[in-house]
Order: sequence, then C-alpha cells, then structure tokens
Amino acid sequence: MTHPKAVRLRLAAIFIGAAATLSLQAACALAADTTERPFNPPVGSRWVIETETRTDEMRAEGGARNSLIRTRAELSIDEKVADGFRITYVRRGTTAEGNDPTLPMVRSAAKALDDVPIKATTDRQGKPVRVDNLDEARAALRAMAGRITEQFKDKPQLVTALNQIMAGLIEADAVKAAANYLEELPQLAKAQSTGMKLHEVRRTSDAVDNPLGGGAMKSNSSFELTAADSASGKRTYVNTTAYDPASLKELMQSLTRKLMVAAGNSVTPQEIDGIVKQMVLSLDARAEFSVEDGMTRRIADTTVTKASARGRSMQKTENRTIVVTAAP
Repeated sequence: MTHPKAVRLRLAAIFIGAAATLSLQAACALAADTTERPFNPPVGSRWVIETETRTDEMRAEGGARNSLIRTRAELSIDEKVADGFRITYVRRGTTAEGNDPTLPMVRSAAKALDDVPIKATTDRQGKPVRVDNLDEARAALRAMAGRITEQFKDKPQLVTALNQIMAGLIEADAVKAAANYLEELPQLAKAQSTGMKLHEVRRTSDAVDNPLGGGAMKSNSSFELTAADSASGKRTYVNTTAYDPASLKELMQSLTRKLMVAAGNSVTPQEIDGIVKQMVLSLDARAEFSVEDGMTRRIADTTVTKASARGRSMQKTENRTIVVTAAP
C-alpha cells in the first residue's frame, strides 16, 4: 500500500510539472507577442507584387460566368522619413481572360495605370497616406476613361453614366488617391506593425463611400493574430468581414437606376425600388495574411456574394491571392 505522504508528494510533483509546462508555454507565447518585427524594408530594396483574381458566377438564368485577372507590379523603397517611407509603385502588366461579358471594360480599367510610376508617401506600417505625383496619375485615368467610353460611343447615355462613375475616382484628392491608385498596398499594410498579441482580436465597423452616390457601404470586421513565431518572425492573421444588407441594397438601387437610365430603359424609379426591396443580398469575405520579417508576403482571400429576387438568384465567388517577393 502506498503511503499517503508518498501520494501527496507524487501529486505535488505532477502539479509542479504541469505548472512549469504551462508557465513555459505562456512565456513562449509572450515572447512571440512582444517580438513582432516592424515593417522596415531596406531603402533601395525592390519588390514584386503579383495578384491573381479568379471569379466564378452562377445565375439561375444565363448559366455560368468566369474571369481570371492577373496583375504584376513593382514596389521600390526610395527613402525612409520620420513617419514612414517614400515609395515608387509601377504596375507592369495586366491580363484578363474568361467569358464574363464585362471583361472588356474590366480589362481596360485594370490596365489604366500600367507603366505609370506612382510616387507616394506611406506611414510606418507601409500604408500609403498620399500620392505625390497626383497630376500624372489623373492623366492616366482620364485616358483610360476615354478608352472605355470609346467602346460605347454609339450609346451616349451609357457613356454619360460611365463618366459620372469615373469622375469620383479621377478627381480624388491626394489622400483618397493613395487608397485607390496603389491598390494592394493598403491591404498589405493591415498586417504590418500591428502591435497585436497572439490570439488578440480587433473588431471594427467601417463605412466606405458609395462611388455611385447615396449612403455608405457599411461592414463589420474581425482581425485576429492566429499564429506567431518569434524565432522566424512569421505571423498569420485572419480577417473576416460581413457587409450590412441595407447598405448593399442602397448600392444596388443606385447602380440599377443609373444603368437603366443609361440604357434608355422605361422602367420607373418606383419599379426599381420595388425590385430592390424584394432582394435578399449578402456579401461576406475572409482573408488570411502571411507575414515574414515584418512584411506581408501573401494574402489569400475569398469573397462570396449572394443575391435573389423574384425567383431569380445569383452567387458570385471571388478568390484572390497577392504574393510579394524580392525583385531579382
């Protein structure tokens, strides 16, 4: 028979061992939390940003649509300043393929800034805060708008609607242009120099201006640091976003009205409102960020849009990856 004292000693040893293990795990987690490497690419370094966006759309009537858009851009770190960096961003090529009927317009829009150097200033996280050569970028966008509308010169009402939509983008000030013209960089910056601890979750509510006028598109997001390795400097973040259905309906309402008018359709605003009120809309997104040595090196995200009204339905899935590599 085991002596009670021996049992107590054995249990004490077990608890001490367990406590030591937990303490060690906590210490390791703390080390990972407190050793986040800052976003600090060397001045003079050059990076290649490759983006692939694959879209699959299924409609109850009209069958399947798909598209694949690839872009390649170069990022140069020109100078480090007190509150961030000065950079040059150049998109070097865009390709688009698939059977989506909107591809010709998408292709023209995507190629608008190809080979146009955009000089910008970022904050310490690498997020662009202003475009420094705004006039040059605007000129490229105006030329793109001209190429798009040229395709529809026999439909003056549609050209007028397209020009109205593009005006907000072209006339954006230097601050708004930083988010619009350097497409991937604000997203990459989200996971850089976050100051977050392992498994910390940040929740935000955002309102993005509707480019078609009317109310803003509202969304709720959660951003979590799901993995951290202090030895390698690698970190993984996951962001999920759900958009407010009411603001989505307002967006659809604005878009439908503009397109109906542009096409010369006789549908009245009241009829459009009636269709939109019956719509069931949802837009959800999930993105995973992989960070190495303080810089986001990969984003993989999926966005799913669902809509149904009057017995018709549509589901659209967009899978996008952004990969950042050092330029050879």
